[in-house]
Amino acid sequence: MLVSRWAQETFGQRALVIRQGIADALSVALDNARDAQTAAQTDHTHPFGFTLMSRKFEALAEAFEDMGDVRIVKPAGSAHELVVLDGKLLFPFRYAKDRSISVMSARIGDGRPSALVQALFNRFGPEPVMRQLALHDVAPHAVPVAEALNDLPEDTSLVLIAYACNAHAGLLDAWWGQAELLDRTGSLRWHHCEQLPLTAEAGTEQTSIPAAAFDQGAMPTPSLNPRTGAQRLVPPVGEASQAGRSGHAGGAVPIRTEAASGE
Repeated sequence: MLVSRWAQETFGQRALVIRQGIADALSVALDNARDAQTAAQTDHTHPFGFTLMSRKFEALAEAFEDMGDVRIVKPAGSAHELVVLDGKLLFPFRYAKDRSISVMSARIGDGRPSALVQALFNRFGPEPVMRQLALHDVAPHAVPVAEALNDLPEDTSLVLIAYACNAHAGLLDAWWGQAELLDRTGSLRWHHCEQLPLTAEAGTEQTSIPAAAFDQGAMPTPSLNPRTGAQRLVPPVGEASQAGRSGHAGGAVPIRTEAASGE
């Protein structure tokens, strides 16, 4: 199965196995969330939403904990562990409940982005094409979170994992790439966005959405690297709301995650 030029430049020789690991972790998290919903025997989707909120981070950590160059980071202001793999910080979020919304118009966060999200974009997001939001001026409450990330190298980069799902259909679509945070509503401008294959079908090429301002997406082939143990980093523990739901349209801007409390 082929990988894009962006994936290989971002993750090197392990791009293929990392891509598959992310897809598998999302599937595990969704299965766990659907099991919780079924066990709860309720029509309300809170069990699904709360389980998914935690398991999407945990499943990623479990998928890569034995791989080399991995750090599991739990910053202040977050109840969740974040995976930093080969200097790339993986951040999963739900952008839609169905396929009616395009990933290109999704938003990260339900309303104003959380302190953690703002700190991640400010520290590790790509250089903005057009700065519409001075994050360091907008979120003084994000300072403790940002300080908790100081142990990470300055050249760490943020890789977003956007997915669409619901309690009935499960995982519908998933994408990965890099984007800048545009404003207080959580709108994004993708610098690169491409679809994650959710099944291991040989010879399948993923869809890439790079408009004129985005990355190119040629597709070389990667291979595996050796693995070593994970390193855990646990700065002061806090509690955060990491949220998200979704929006979609066929353009090339915004992005949004799922709310913590529901589907």
